Amino acid sequence: MPKVFINYRVRDEAGYAVLLYRELAGHFGSSAIFHASHSIRPGADFAREILENLRRCDVMLAVVGPRWLSLLENGDRGRFGGTDDWVRRELQEALSLGIRIIPILVEDATPLPDGALPDDIAALARCQYLRLHHRGVDADMARVVAELGRLVPGLSPPEGRGDAADPRRLTEAVGPAIQLFELAAPVHGPGRLGIVAGTIDRVRCADIWVSSENTDMEMSRFTEFSISAIIRYWGAQRDQAGWVIADVIADELAATVGGRRPVAPGTAMVTGAGALRESNAVHHVIHVAAVYGEPGAGFRPVRDVGRCVTNALVEADRLAGAGETAGSILFPLLGTGVGGAPIAPTARTLVGAAADYLTATPATALRVIYFLAYTRAELAALEEVLRAVGTSIPVIAARSSAPGSPDGPDPA
Repeated sequence: MPKVFINYRVRDEAGYAVLLYRELAGHFGSSAIFHASHSIRPGADFAREILENLRRCDVMLAVVGPRWLSLLENGDRGRFGGTDDWVRRELQEALSLGIRIIPILVEDATPLPDGALPDDIAALARCQYLRLHHRGVDADMARVVAELGRLVPGLSPPEGRGDAADPRRLTEAVGPAIQLFELAAPVHGPGRLGIVAGTIDRVRCADIWVSSENTDMEMSRFTEFSISAIIRYWGAQRDQAGWVIADVIADELAATVGGRRPVAPGTAMVTGAGALRESNAVHHVIHVAAVYGEPGAGFRPVRDVGRCVTNALVEADRLAGAGETAGSILFPLLGTGVGGAPIAPTARTLVGAAADYLTATPATALRVIYFLAYTRAELAALEEVLRAVGTSIPVIAARSSAPGSPDGPDPA
């Protein structure tokens, strides 16, 4: 039975709700955390599943972003459409049952003011809150985990996992660490596959980064917790206070797309890297349409996510053919963030598409195709797949720099 229930609006910081689920599930086990998009199986009665699981939980985390109150006032129809606001219904039920509610204020959201809420959920304004902000997300998330461990009886890491269950601890402790693999199948070119374990903002080993976008080719907002948002923010021109004064990558992408929205799933488009060129040695960003939005239901991964990999690799080789620096490329696990795709099957699909490309394209200019492992679960999934399709090779001076550079990862 779940002990923690995540209450959230799809149209207000749904990405942070996914982050909460993934971090808490990694620490306490997925069966202890209820998140509708991950916990309700296909064909189940969502209304019954929500209410039954809510009534069994010990704590509700109410994710409150900057738009939360305005969506409430304007009658947001919630995750599942219809005329009911399920976020409000869940809060009503929790308050009526005396379940502890912890508001999680995301980014610049302010505490809910007394008198601003309807009578049936007015008590929410008096609940002590916690914060999640992208500038201190690691410390903020650690506090959420610690508070839940203290407040919820019996909530603890699964047996034998302890602190190692923290889905970020390994990758941050070593990161970014690089592994390289040579394909077992015959490959006539120099291409290899690799894993970069760590946070993307510390990576300097790839000429090209891939950004997962929706089929409208719109990058995530700066305040969202996603690869697209990180690339957008760190690629922007910023003043000394960190405020964006030129939205370089997103503006170039918008100009490239023009009025051709939505694009076909799997579409790949190239932009420059903005400020990432200087800070992370990135020369280009390839944007792929890896998720699509459903009104009232959030984002879902496209059906053929492997096509995103193939199309991005084709674009990388086109850049190389035009004389651009394009010897290495970095993919996140597309669609596993706000899109909610399962990690292990996605890793198999993405790695398989990359391996097929290297095998079928002996003239490719790509020396290494990297995959980013941010969490322990991502790292385990990628290692399993790559060990199945290739052989690990030694890496000398494995640092976050470009292959072949004096301080970069060079295969022995």
